[in-house]
Amino acid sequence: MTRKPHDTAGEAEWFFFNGGPGAPRYGDDPTKHSVDHDAEAFVREVLQNANDQGLDNEDPVRVTFRFVTLSGEDKEAFLNTLEWKQGLEDRLEAVSRAEHGRRYGDLLERMDDPDAEIRLLIVEDRNTTGLTGTWEEDSNYAALVRDELYSSKQDDTAGGSYGLGKSVLWTFSGASTVVFNSYPTDVSEDTQAPRVIARSKFPTHELPDDDTTYQGAGWLCETRETEDGIRPMSMRGEEAEQLAERLHVGRDDTSGTSAMVVDFQDPTRDERPEIDDLAEEFVEASVKYFWPAIFRDDLEVTVETPEETYEAKTENVPSIRPFLECFKSRFDENQLLGEPGDVAGLDIPVNIPPRADGSETPDGEVRLAARLASPADDDTYLNKVALFRGAGMVVKYYDQSRVAFGDRNFHAILASGEARTDFPPSDSDQEVDRFLRFAEPPEHDEWESTENLREQYQRGFRTALEDMFDTMRDGLRHLLAKSDGGTDILSDNVLNRFPIHGDGAPRTTGNSTPAEVFEIVSSSQFDGERWKFSGRIEPIVEEFDGWTAEISLTGIGEDGSRSDEIPVDSMSVDDENVTKVHENGTARLVADANTENVSFEGYSRATDEDDMLSGKVGETQIEIKAEIQTTGGDELD
Repeated sequence: MTRKPHDTAGEAEWFFFNGGPGAPRYGDDPTKHSVDHDAEAFVREVLQNANDQGLDNEDPVRVTFRFVTLSGEDKEAFLNTLEWKQGLEDRLEAVSRAEHGRRYGDLLERMDDPDAEIRLLIVEDRNTTGLTGTWEEDSNYAALVRDELYSSKQDDTAGGSYGLGKSVLWTFSGASTVVFNSYPTDVSEDTQAPRVIARSKFPTHELPDDDTTYQGAGWLCETRETEDGIRPMSMRGEEAEQLAERLHVGRDDTSGTSAMVVDFQDPTRDERPEIDDLAEEFVEASVKYFWPAIFRDDLEVTVETPEETYEAKTENVPSIRPFLECFKSRFDENQLLGEPGDVAGLDIPVNIPPRADGSETPDGEVRLAARLASPADDDTYLNKVALFRGAGMVVKYYDQSRVAFGDRNFHAILASGEARTDFPPSDSDQEVDRFLRFAEPPEHDEWESTENLREQYQRGFRTALEDMFDTMRDGLRHLLAKSDGGTDILSDNVLNRFPIHGDGAPRTTGNSTPAEVFEIVSSSQFDGERWKFSGRIEPIVEEFDGWTAEISLTGIGEDGSRSDEIPVDSMSVDDENVTKVHENGTARLVADANTENVSFEGYSRATDEDDMLSGKVGETQIEIKAEIQTTGGDELD
């Protein structure tokens, strides 16, 4: 059963379904509790929805957040156009008497106060598909103005797939009401543009002197009688355009949608922030989560206030700059992190199981790149990995602080799927993108085992994700451990995944460069009782009288912290002319001028089992301090 408040064809009116006898009752909007709802989450979800609807052309998606404040006669005119007295006020009064309805009572007081302001936020996107389709279809229009917890997105690279993102529009409306004005791409002679409709989301309620129980959803719309009963229809054409202008949601005829949040407020705050403060927060959140899309010129974001216009530029958010530099240089040939600011990268394999229908999937890879942090860097996201794929939205800043050690802090990216390369994506890139899309929960803030993955892929999807992240961590250890002067904290497990680049990095101090003194390679592994280590040392200066090397072991905890030194118990070398000296748990090699290189192998003393189980010692760091005596009597180390 339905109720039609008015029966004037061609005029906007509020329409609510009633439940009928025995119909379920609805409390407050359940999607309000489905995701975190602060201003940052609002920006993230709104931009994700717009970004996913971009047209397939060379132009970027353009999104504008526009704040409008109304009071006095302007507010009164707006409320009259919104049919406040005729369609919303009595329902809000009914809802305000419910258990969780106090906020609606506060809203009603402000709306009745001629001196009180109402804040509107218009989110306008351009170069997007707009609200295409009809009420009856599986369409953008139906997903936004009819459905709950449902997404019509079919593109495998879309940023969202649950339909939760749109819920923030109503969550941030003090009136739980949003007005839409859209110029869709499917305009024809029978479907004029623009199309305008508003939707409210209230709990189930009853009006005074009315025995009817109404469901929560209502629409400011035209109504039409169909075989299935009365249906809310969007206003179209010139009449819709005039209505949109009076509601402060007018726009030009560029394809896309404007959504106006009536009485914008942050539900997580006790006090309403200033508009300029909100504008700065919106800009920072836009860049934080969408810098890949912004950098690729796929997305432009501006925030307009009555006083100023703000642009979301990557260079204006210092905390993002290290990640951007990492992304720009992710395929540079450099594979050493020697100095702050250096970027190095490697490929991480992803072994995707077959799809649920039995279709085989190509194995793929994602690109890991790390940048050695500089003291001048903003450290907001220090030792974090930005995870993103083709949609150009950072899913998460993944904390990997335990991988960092000493002063070797970093910023890193994991460019995945269609974001891995700047060239057209391969079949494997597309499959990785699809796989990771279905690995995102409703909040789109993780890559994890989900019900969507279970529905889309055969067994092995959880292992594929775990292996990808395990290998990523080992890759970070590899990049951070190399080029610190011959030091290598890597286990054989890591070394098997990522072979040493070249012959390793020599130790040097002063003005000497690594290539002038030594080449050093080393590795270690735990055999269940003690550490086995091996390596090779080679002086690479042309003339020298002899050289020495001191080899010691240091425990590295699971969190990257250093523990006590692990004494060297025994060591052998492949050159009988090299003298070995064991003292205080350290091995010292003394070589003459005829020793061009030496390979060594040794064992530590047995390690306390409790240290291994507790994580106090998770790896070893082999420290090699080498000095060379030159013909002039100088020592280089």
